[in-house]
Amino acid sequence: MKRGYVILLSVLFYLVLALYTGVVIPLLALGVAVGAPFVSHQENMRRFRRMIAVYGYGVVKILARPIAHVVYEAAPRTIENAKIFISNHVASSDPFLIGLLPEPTVQVVNIWPFKLPVWGVFARWAGYLNIRAMEHDAFQFAVMRLLSEGTSIVAFPEGTRGGGAAMGPFHGALFRVALAARVPIMPMCITGNAHTPARGTLLLEPATVRVRCLSALPWASYRDMTPFHLKNHVHEIISKEVDRMGKLS
Repeated sequence: MKRGYVILLSVLFYLVLALYTGVVIPLLALGVAVGAPFVSHQENMRRFRRMIAVYGYGVVKILARPIAHVVYEAAPRTIENAKIFISNHVASSDPFLIGLLPEPTVQVVNIWPFKLPVWGVFARWAGYLNIRAMEHDAFQFAVMRLLSEGTSIVAFPEGTRGGGAAMGPFHGALFRVALAARVPIMPMCITGNAHTPARGTLLLEPATVRVRCLSALPWASYRDMTPFHLKNHVHEIISKEVDRMGKLS
């Protein structure tokens, strides 16, 4: 792929993204604000989070279409039940792919997304969880409260994006919470966006990006595991599927 073409595509994408963000975010926020006086705070937060998901869906399925062909695949599941999504972490574009999920979600993130202009503000307002800034007890309380409200949790427990290399080890905090919360764990696999963009650059190389949700692991299937055993078990499931997906690409 000629570098000049990649640069042109990337520049055009970021220009359109800036315009899209400047128009769509205020409109969606206005729609939520208008209805806020007539619904509960919990319902208003759910609507606000869906607004963010709609925004992300528009980015990955419409704006990025000339660059990235995004394929979403999922095993059958009950959308209404809150669950914990555990995904590998490939690139900084991964959080936008969460907009493909039909469930209302809150993401567990590191510090850097909160520092982004616009997106960081909305992440705070939506109640996204900064795992680096929370004690474990506070983190567990927040996760369990969201799950009890019917909001699913999405996490990238490698803690940093791998850039398409072998998956790093998982951190164990969320797996301890999963054992206490007694909710299904949903393994999720992402491939294809290691260079869209690559680590250390904003250039977006054309790619086919796949997001695959595997069959859920019910609490009964892992309740006797330790957090250490559980995180390694889920890591192995995702790692094997990511390898299979990479061979099919």
